[in-house]
Amino acid sequence: MESEQSEPLLDVDLLSVSPKIIRFRGLLSAQECALIRFLMLEALIYFGDTSPWVALRPGADVLQNASEEMHQRFGDLGARPLLRSQDSGHLSFYFIEPPDFMVRMIQRVAKMSGVHPNNVEPIYHIYVPGSVPANLHLDNFNKYLFPHRHLSVSLFLDDYEDGGTVFPLLLDSFGGTGGSSLLALEHEEIESWQRVLNEERMLQVANDAHAYAHRRVDKNEDNSFRHRVLKEAQEMCRRGRTAQIPVLPEKGTMYLWFNYLSNGEDDVRSLHAGCSSSTGYKMIGAFFLRDGSGPFREHDSFWHPVQPRKHEVDELQRQMEMITVLGFRFDHIAALFNLERQAVFELLGAQAAVR
Repeated sequence: MESEQSEPLLDVDLLSVSPKIIRFRGLLSAQECALIRFLMLEALIYFGDTSPWVALRPGADVLQNASEEMHQRFGDLGARPLLRSQDSGHLSFYFIEPPDFMVRMIQRVAKMSGVHPNNVEPIYHIYVPGSVPANLHLDNFNKYLFPHRHLSVSLFLDDYEDGGTVFPLLLDSFGGTGGSSLLALEHEEIESWQRVLNEERMLQVANDAHAYAHRRVDKNEDNSFRHRVLKEAQEMCRRGRTAQIPVLPEKGTMYLWFNYLSNGEDDVRSLHAGCSSSTGYKMIGAFFLRDGSGPFREHDSFWHPVQPRKHEVDELQRQMEMITVLGFRFDHIAALFNLERQAVFELLGAQAAVR
């Protein structure tokens, strides 16, 4: 267990007040970042190959030895994460049995955020270079989502030139130019959106799709202003680092933002989208801080690569997403392998990386 002396010294800054965004530099060590990247890549590249149910393919026996060395050096590494395909350029990971170091990391995030560790919902993502976000959303993307995600965190696992999180309705951030859109100054449109978003929170809906109304903006959005805001978020991703201020990739850094105003209303200005990096494979932790403890229903959508799901519809969904994941792995295998080798180099040195 980490001692008080081993806790990181944090550099904390308030970056914006509308929405409220706080940066915590130094939350994770370089080793912790490399370990998380290694476990994500190992699961994606070799899923099933080192399980007791599947015969080893050539090369997987070498990985098994590397995993044993990792275990000796870094302790219990838990079980492989479950997967989910968001789209062809974006995969997500959920550690149902997180490693010891990850449990301590979650406790650290909880302490910094003032919540109980059981209220932290950690999910990890990998984005291919140059992909454009398909939607803009509130983290309470469905009005019936409960317990509520009252705070959100982006936790960067490496340095990238760009690939931040963009808030197209953010009012001018502290400390310089960039990161603000002229759309953020269209106050009447934003106030109207804010009003209908919160009024409809109390109304029943005719079907499931209506529960996402005003909380998520997709390419088929028929409201002119909201459609423009989505396009602006995509352009902020394309324009690179300066346009993505203040939530910029920085290894070991945590950005925390508030999803509600002080009066309890959803804050429409916390709408955001995650940009991919223009040059690298962005790997990131997205933590949601709930007002109740888990387990959380959203994790039911994650699946194991070699274990069928119990219900027929869920199993069909798993098989469909598995096709996307296999395509992702096939298209990017050389780059993924090099990323894993880099993580092993950071953790165990050159000899292990060569192996």
